[in-house]
Amino acid sequence: MPAMAIVRDIAVVLRRFEYSETSQVLVLFTRAHGKVRTLAKGMKRSTRQRFAAAVDVLDVGAVALLEQRSAADGLSTLTEWKQQRFCGGLRERLDRIHAGQYAAEVTAMLTEDWDAHPALFDALAELLSRLNDSMGVLDLVVGYQCTLLSEVGLWPRFDACVLCGRRSELTTFSALEGGAVCRHCEPSQIEKRSVPGAVIASLAAWSAAAGPPFDRPPDVRAFDVLDYHLSHAAGRPPSTGRLLRAHFEHR
Repeated sequence: MPAMAIVRDIAVVLRRFEYSETSQVLVLFTRAHGKVRTLAKGMKRSTRQRFAAAVDVLDVGAVALLEQRSAADGLSTLTEWKQQRFCGGLRERLDRIHAGQYAAEVTAMLTEDWDAHPALFDALAELLSRLNDSMGVLDLVVGYQCTLLSEVGLWPRFDACVLCGRRSELTTFSALEGGAVCRHCEPSQIEKRSVPGAVIASLAAWSAAAGPPFDRPPDVRAFDVLDYHLSHAAGRPPSTGRLLRAHFEHR
């Protein structure tokens, strides 16, 4: 049997599941190897030589793991975890926590195992860092939604009607068609949602500029339409989306 490769990388913890009394399954998003599901054996067990390491969702650390892509359960084995960043400020406010959890959840939903996205990893790490002390949670989340959809090849068309190419009177969005729809084409669409023209224009401007920041704080309805689109792409809405949306309503 060939020796299993040891992979070393930096990772953000996206999800965590209980596996046994002493072990956990972690879903990691690594910079050079993408999303990796790994078994952390003995993670919750203390010994005379060491205390059990507390690894939580949104933690950032250096990892070493045994690569087992062909394993029946698809799990690699975590052999080393060294925490590099503790986002203490992020956990001081509920809206920041929910923003980080939302980013982790949608990243897990829209990325594939072992498919690297270094730029997306950098964007996620920067988001978590800025959530530590930022008041502009909506700005950061919408910016990350834009980056995520762009990086995984799901960015919609906002600069013109996705059906006829008309660049004016854009009043509707269709996730199925993949973009904005003008009022002339809208009646023929079954799956659609109304979106203010100003919101469509702001998202088109983001695309044209190839990234954030927005020249003004984004409308919460920009979050709504991007969340709607990524939910359609993933086949389900993120469970943290409703919690985060409630914070935006009361800001």
